[in-house]
Amino acid sequence: MSMWDYHPGALSWADVDPATHEFDADEAAGVIGALPPPDSADPERWVVSVSEAVGERYGVWAYGWAWGCDESDFGGGPISEWCCLRHSVGEPDETVARTVRALVEWRGWLERLARRFGELGVPPGSSESRITVWEDAIPLLVTEVVAQTNAGDAWYRHAAQVLGWFLAREGVSPDFADALVHSAIGGRFQSWVGPDQAVVADVAERVADGFFESDA
Repeated sequence: MSMWDYHPGALSWADVDPATHEFDADEAAGVIGALPPPDSADPERWVVSVSEAVGERYGVWAYGWAWGCDESDFGGGPISEWCCLRHSVGEPDETVARTVRALVEWRGWLERLARRFGELGVPPGSSESRITVWEDAIPLLVTEVVAQTNAGDAWYRHAAQVLGWFLAREGVSPDFADALVHSAIGGRFQSWVGPDQAVVADVAERVADGFFESDA
């Protein structure tokens, strides 16, 4: 297996929703610490070993631990504690500690997103129009992804994923949610640059309009 078999970019909201996946940081430190020590001569083996272990114990959501910001191996992720094989795999104890921090950071990000989705989404049974709610929520979510990724290399990929997760939590089918988001963004977000707020607002409007036009 290659580390690329554990790329988190295709994870769905059902895969990562912390409400349905248990996690204990202290236990995770034990799981990771029990693995054969990382070897700088074969650093990819460490990523594969960790991803296999935490994925088996906690679920595939845990694969996101190595999704570093900027020009990391996977690129464009939200994790500051992990960069890439060259810079993150080194002395064994330091590497293990860094890996645990990265997994905890990833879990914390997912939990923060879950809370924000709950705050920004349409409450169950509400008569409030989803088009209004989504047009307000999407710019706020994009802003949070920009802050988490530092608007680094390919940040917009995770932004699109997060928006798809939000819509899926709102009851939109995952495939349709992804199609709506990618069509609305349409290549207008760029690496290393935070998005213009007018563009973000237009993306939000396009997502909402696309949904309601299809539902008409």
